[in-house]
Amino acid sequence: MDEGRQADGVYDFGDFRLLAAQRRLTARSDGRPIELTPKALDALRYLVQHPGELLDKSTLIAAVWPNVVVEENNLNQVISALRRALGDGSGGRRFIVTVPGRGYQFVAPVQEVRDAASSLPAAPATTATRKSVAVLPFVNLTGDPAKDYFSDGMAEELIHILARVPGLKVPSRTSSFAYKGRNVDVREIARELDVGSVLEGSVRSAGERIRVTAQLIDGTSGFHLWSENFDRQFGDVFELQDELARAIMATLRLALDGRSSAQVLHEPPTRDVEAYHLYLQATAMQATDAGGSALPAAVQMLDEALARDPSFARARNAIASLRAISLVLDIPLPGTLADTEREVLRNLAADETAGATHAALGIIYAAQGKWLLAQRQFQDAIAGDDSDPMIYQAYGLHLLGSTGFLRAYANAAATAHRLAPGWLVNHLNLAVAHTLLDEPEAAERYVSMCLGLGVPPTVPPLSDIRSQLALRAGRFEQARDIIVAGLPQAMGDSAGLEAVRKLVAALQAGTGAAAAVAALDAVRARLAADAWSQIMKRRFILWYTQLGALEQGFEVANGALDHFGRSGTIGTAWAFLWMREMLPFRQDARFQGMCRRMALFDYWQHNGPPDHCELSAGALICR
Repeated sequence: MDEGRQADGVYDFGDFRLLAAQRRLTARSDGRPIELTPKALDALRYLVQHPGELLDKSTLIAAVWPNVVVEENNLNQVISALRRALGDGSGGRRFIVTVPGRGYQFVAPVQEVRDAASSLPAAPATTATRKSVAVLPFVNLTGDPAKDYFSDGMAEELIHILARVPGLKVPSRTSSFAYKGRNVDVREIARELDVGSVLEGSVRSAGERIRVTAQLIDGTSGFHLWSENFDRQFGDVFELQDELARAIMATLRLALDGRSSAQVLHEPPTRDVEAYHLYLQATAMQATDAGGSALPAAVQMLDEALARDPSFARARNAIASLRAISLVLDIPLPGTLADTEREVLRNLAADETAGATHAALGIIYAAQGKWLLAQRQFQDAIAGDDSDPMIYQAYGLHLLGSTGFLRAYANAAATAHRLAPGWLVNHLNLAVAHTLLDEPEAAERYVSMCLGLGVPPTVPPLSDIRSQLALRAGRFEQARDIIVAGLPQAMGDSAGLEAVRKLVAALQAGTGAAAAVAALDAVRARLAADAWSQIMKRRFILWYTQLGALEQGFEVANGALDHFGRSGTIGTAWAFLWMREMLPFRQDARFQGMCRRMALFDYWQHNGPPDHCELSAGALICR
């Protein structure tokens, strides 16, 4: 690529203009938008940034799907879609030429527009941006905080309904709900989510009646486009959601090329209103629970919802996600992951294109060590819905990070961040990914974001990230204080504090490791089972490795696998094994056996070895 060419510039070719930063293709003559899928836009951007170059298929696939292993047919379909949009015919002559057996070449002259702002047509641009709407969580004005779940559910269902309308871009629930409770200007939200309009609303109640007020706001000017009140019975919630959606579409109908806005009716997620309320309460409970203490109650509510309506697919998907969280936090839940697998497979049989269902199954398979099956499910999830940030976040956390592909993990987290810039959970995910990659500036930036948004500094893994960054920077006293503040109550006595003091002192001085190891051994020996969480086990594995006590490190690691094995899993989110401090652990011969217990070699044989490692004679060699 030409050094002067900007990665997110504006490019003219033929009768078209590509605004890379805005991810829009328009007609040069009048600014009319040209509809393209996100992956087709990614492919076009890469092609126009490399005009005249012969690009082999593997290069294009890596550019368009940087975090995913996909088949060549996916690229063929994207190129065909591009040719149709550009009017280039099936064989291509003006823009994209196929070189048999080699790849593709963008042959049209490309001109980068240095002063794009002054040359863009103004009026049609507004029409184009109106084809997108972000639905913010509705404000609960009932006076009862317990009814927050209903306000959130109103917005969530509107997202589901509107996302099914052809030609209308609607950011996911995760993307828009990231702004809940934050005082952010609606124009900034529209800019961050790349939408032309924003829907806000509120819910009031009196007895069995509710009043919903909704207003549609122009994302550029901040002016109101439409506002209306709706009064209904609580039991009429699905009809109310349909009526709201129709009213919104009526306001947007000109931007939708005159399509009728009446046909927005949708199939409710369940016909049982009480099951729906239980689902909403469970998801709201989990969303505000940082430590996982509400997981059992949330799963019980979802089980009750399924008892009322066994076909309620969203409730089953939610249970699968909660089970994955429970594995990380080591919180026991009734039933097994295998039970959830059977239920999610039933969901998939009913809707093979549901991205969230494929992702839920991907999480389950990763936790069972069925890595190739998990990869296929995550690929299918992205193919079904490449605008859902939770899919990319789960793909990176549960599969890519655990298998040692740390750069791909960070890229998946970055994609989730692009789709949901305000999503707090992914800020933490990015902090983890950049810590694993030993990129302290990026890690510190996301740590600061988390702290600024109110995440308690002692909550894992934030406290673990902060202490490790401090150790790497030589801030040993700060690291010690962070570790101490994040200790569980069972380890906060004088013996636990002394063990941490000796640990940090040994790391600082390079001597005294034996005394630190002995202190950790003593603490470990007396920790009760309920205090010996997976978080603490992973901390001890890291601490022992840093002190050179690999025997103890593998003892704890294999004990953790034994614990998971009793429930038919291998656990999840094992990315910490690949951080730089764990290199002696990875280079020990016992690591080979641990990787075989986790069934990782099958995945590596198919996808290549993890970062900074190689496969040789059936063994993994890491440097």
